[in-house]
Amino acid sequence: MAKILYLSNDEELFEFLKSDNNELVQTMDDISENFVKNEKFDFIISYRYLRILKEDVLRHFNQSAINLHISFLPYNRGVYPNLWSFVENTPNGVSIHYMSAGLDKGDIIAQKQIVFNPENETFLSSYNTLQSEIKGLFKKNWLKIKNKTIKPKAQIGIGSYHRYSDADYLLSLMPNGWDTNVAEFLEILNKNR
Repeated sequence: MAKILYLSNDEELFEFLKSDNNELVQTMDDISENFVKNEKFDFIISYRYLRILKEDVLRHFNQSAINLHISFLPYNRGVYPNLWSFVENTPNGVSIHYMSAGLDKGDIIAQKQIVFNPENETFLSSYNTLQSEIKGLFKKNWLKIKNKTIKPKAQIGIGSYHRYSDADYLLSLMPNGWDTNVAEFLEILNKNR
């Protein structure tokens, strides 16, 4: 049994971890060093958590602070990774990595590349596929993560990083918001470059 700080509002993975007889504390709030020291967590599992954990928290977790990210790292660190993979023509995929002081820069635990046909996808449909894939990848690898028998690998290359404000213009080009067909969006984008 592990004591896990679960930084997510996703119930599917919560139930999965609970069914493995783990003790979970679930929150989306800010986390302090005193909190993690007092609670003595074995792991942090972060999935769709919108805050950045500081080094004073992370230093208490040696290869046990885990983040689930819907990009094929090192590409598209930060926000809207699905959008940026199409805009910058970088690989789509999902990555599980150890958390470090650099945003989405920790060693890779597991990852999977996903190939989409832009003609058949909206941003929402491809996002939903990536969400399903990251959960599946985590479930498949959880016991190796928990037992620390998985061999991480360093991220190779510079990759890319994006903030919310970087996407303002791109979001304005989506006639149907996240339901916009990806190929249609790319056509609009190319006309406006």
